Amino acid sequence: MKLNRRTGKLQPGYVSYVLVLSTGLMLTMITMSAYRNAAGSQIVQSETQLRVDYAEKEDAVLRAVVNIVPNRAIRAMQNRSNISGVERDSLRWQNIFSDALNQANARTSISPELKATLGANATMSGNVGDSALGSVNVVFDAIEPETGFVSNGLNRSLGAGYPVPLETLNSTTASRDKTYPIIAADKVYGNLAASGVALPVGQYSALNVIPYPEIRFGYSTPGQPFVAKRNWWAFSMEIGDHDDAIGSSTRGSTGERDFILSIYEIPSQLAISAEAFTKLGTHADGTPWQHTSIQGGVYSTRAQVESGMHIDRLSGRRGLTLGGDVTVGENQINGNPFTPGVREQFEVTNGTFMPVTLASETGRAAFVPINRGVDFFDRFAHAAESSVLSSTTWNNYSVGALQCAMRLDVTAVTSSTNTTPTVLRFQYFRGGVRQTLNVPLTTGPVAGLPPGYVKVADEGQTFTFSQLSDVAYGAPGGWAFRTGVIGPITFNNATFGDPLVGTFKAGYFRATFPFEVKMLQGTKRCIAIYPERFPAFLASIGADGPAVNHSLAVNVDYTTTGINDPNFKPKIPCTNTDYGLLMTECDDLTAFTRGFSLVTNLRLYIGDDFNVVPTTPPTGSGLPSPFYPPASLFAPEKRYGTDFDPLKVQIAGQLGHLKGDDGTTNNPVHLLDLKMASENTAAAANIDVNLRPITHPAELPPVTMMNWLVMVEERRKSFYTGRGAN
Repeated sequence: MKLNRRTGKLQPGYVSYVLVLSTGLMLTMITMSAYRNAAGSQIVQSETQLRVDYAEKEDAVLRAVVNIVPNRAIRAMQNRSNISGVERDSLRWQNIFSDALNQANARTSISPELKATLGANATMSGNVGDSALGSVNVVFDAIEPETGFVSNGLNRSLGAGYPVPLETLNSTTASRDKTYPIIAADKVYGNLAASGVALPVGQYSALNVIPYPEIRFGYSTPGQPFVAKRNWWAFSMEIGDHDDAIGSSTRGSTGERDFILSIYEIPSQLAISAEAFTKLGTHADGTPWQHTSIQGGVYSTRAQVESGMHIDRLSGRRGLTLGGDVTVGENQINGNPFTPGVREQFEVTNGTFMPVTLASETGRAAFVPINRGVDFFDRFAHAAESSVLSSTTWNNYSVGALQCAMRLDVTAVTSSTNTTPTVLRFQYFRGGVRQTLNVPLTTGPVAGLPPGYVKVADEGQTFTFSQLSDVAYGAPGGWAFRTGVIGPITFNNATFGDPLVGTFKAGYFRATFPFEVKMLQGTKRCIAIYPERFPAFLASIGADGPAVNHSLAVNVDYTTTGINDPNFKPKIPCTNTDYGLLMTECDDLTAFTRGFSLVTNLRLYIGDDFNVVPTTPPTGSGLPSPFYPPASLFAPEKRYGTDFDPLKVQIAGQLGHLKGDDGTTNNPVHLLDLKMASENTAAAANIDVNLRPITHPAELPPVTMMNWLVMVEERRKSFYTGRGAN
């Protein structure tokens, strides 16, 4: 085969330099554009990551602020908090914010300990915003143009978007509130808040009705009115502002944002408020609750709700366990409310928060029950407080026995082996000043006078008796007596004659005392009190009326020289060797126009109907009839009956418990396990309970438990008007 070979000569052609250059330029531009876009994308990614880092840091710092502030507010109310030095300085807002940065680990992107755990000690941080944040005043400041760290909501309005302010006439409280988190009784609602609260501030200045905040924790329903006082402070925060020198704030910071930190003071107002591990729905022997109605919310530190119960709303701090057919709220909860997805499905379906909540779910909020435990009942367990930053000391704020206007104490006994009381000390207010009346039980105040007589005047003085009384005039060795006197009596020789010539004399009287020493069932020594007798007795000794002397603490003063023995301190749980407290003549408390409270560390025996006579609701309150004077009874143990057991026990109002709970014990409190005077437990069929929440300050008794709701929320322009102004 023959093949033709192609000639080696190439065909003529050309090269276009313009095309080559154009193509090269185009490819170069595409490459540069891709590089530029990649670099820009990297910058955007880094700035986004930095922004996320700042946002997470700020959120962690805000959570730390919520954790720290209530502790510092409590310390500002405690003994020696106003002593110059580290302790007082730690309570300043500046140091609170600095400690929040530390607690949130905001000063480093990753801790050395975590690096070591991850085996990443040799890594390099690419976070240009990772700085020491040493200048706290750059990160936090008051709302511009104010200076300092916070703008406090006291004695002035900050305008739209802020809560209504509180007011105080105490200049010291006003000045310190901008430097420290001050909680004080003299911070009240005044005219500046009149448009933002539901009730007249002239009548309800200490506590008013305001909307519950829009948070998940269901102590109340978000947006619904509840009884509280709101203390608040506003501040601005921008962590990135601290890093201007390294150029991070313009690229990663979220910008300066305004926040409002609030401490709501919330008196216990739910149908059940138990700072304890409670079992709801059954008695200790497993018998179900029978004649029980519960309206509104229930709060318990930890609760186990037995099958068959219905509760309108349930909240807790450490854990909630619900039986299989428990219903909560208006809508059935399908499944365990803490199983992932159940809550979300409920809230999507019903358009509202699920009525079963834990405090840990609330994010930037904390619920703090003010529970002093057994110390709540005992005035003598607390030393006097001095040099306190707040005008309200912590013990006076949190110990019920110290809040009582009237005090009745055992101050002397027969001997160390015979604990029969020989002297009672009664304290009360007259003209706003606390007075002391010592009542000897076995001897008269001076020789020749029977027990029960009390000195009221010197010779020549006049005393006005508002009730029938027995009076005596004279001195040891000579006495003149009159019985059943009323009105003004001048204690002189012209009125009584001269029972002891040449001796300076005095006037005494004996009224029907509202207290005495009595034996229970012939064997147990007790202090007996008769609340219905107090108004007349107070009038007879010239004391302020029951609108002022509206509460009574009954204790044993184991610190006095008459006893001075810690062995006389009542035991909790109570023992049969301790005194008891008997209460009878207590069915009609209408004379106590502001209500009546009793606090004692003795076992309380309720021997009569208590507060069953209705009265007229307070003017303008809008509360329905029948209205009963608000009342509270605080005792470590209660017994129903005295010499015999009642056939039935009926309870209306609210129930609570102060046992406390550390989250580890498995010994629940059974709130409706009621004991009789005989120590027998009341039969479930003989217990009738109707519990409902308090909705108005006029329903609050003189002494109540207090809770704090601490939360921080951002002030956004979209919320400058409308809701959340209270």
